[in-house]
Amino acid sequence: MELVTRVWKDPVWSKVISAAIIGAIVWIGQHYLGNAVAFAYANAFTPIFLPHWMIWLWAAVTVALAFVAGWALLCKRAANIETVSAKPTALDPKIEIATKSTAPYHVTDVKSDQVQSTVRIGVKNAGGRTLSNCKVYIEKISPPTGSPGGTTLLLDGTGFQLRHDDPERFVEVAAHWGSSDKFRFSTPIGGGFFDSTQWLDDNTLRTFAIRVTATECERSALFEIRVDESKKLHLRFLNYIN
Repeated sequence: MELVTRVWKDPVWSKVISAAIIGAIVWIGQHYLGNAVAFAYANAFTPIFLPHWMIWLWAAVTVALAFVAGWALLCKRAANIETVSAKPTALDPKIEIATKSTAPYHVTDVKSDQVQSTVRIGVKNAGGRTLSNCKVYIEKISPPTGSPGGTTLLLDGTGFQLRHDDPERFVEVAAHWGSSDKFRFSTPIGGGFFDSTQWLDDNTLRTFAIRVTATECERSALFEIRVDESKKLHLRFLNYIN
């Protein structure tokens, strides 16, 4: 085996072996295939006479096959169009609003010997494009609060931005101090911390809507808020409004 390898790598013997192999192939081709090639070439251009009924049958079969192929192609294209139209566009902007009964949505802290219960929502970009100039509002509070600020309260007006791959952004909704019988929505304090219009009785079950707006889209969801016997706030997601 080593001798064959050495001969094959030799510059002179390698050319001799290559020429011998090519010559053998040419000789085999001429000896065994020469007549077959000549026969095929001679008959390639020989006219073939077919009866009329065979010609008409061939034409009918050809037309039928062409019709079936065209019909199958049209059906496939129609199915593809329906599938594409049924799928939501991945790049459509979409906002998701959520809360859970665990941290970091529900948090209890001790500050200045007082227990503070805080509830939050999470705002997430569920679409494929960046959401810009995002703001969060509270509206449709029931029973009404009678706040001089009207039925719509600004919860977060920072105009934050959310990319599609950004983590969830948490927004504080309301807070309750353990020694108080009232709680307040975490809106910017307009009339001072002790403004009575900012505080709500904690013995009343309330529902309200949270609306998140962006330049690209907006979404609203309905929530329920209550205070239990241990003076802890509970925020529950009910449903989307739009």
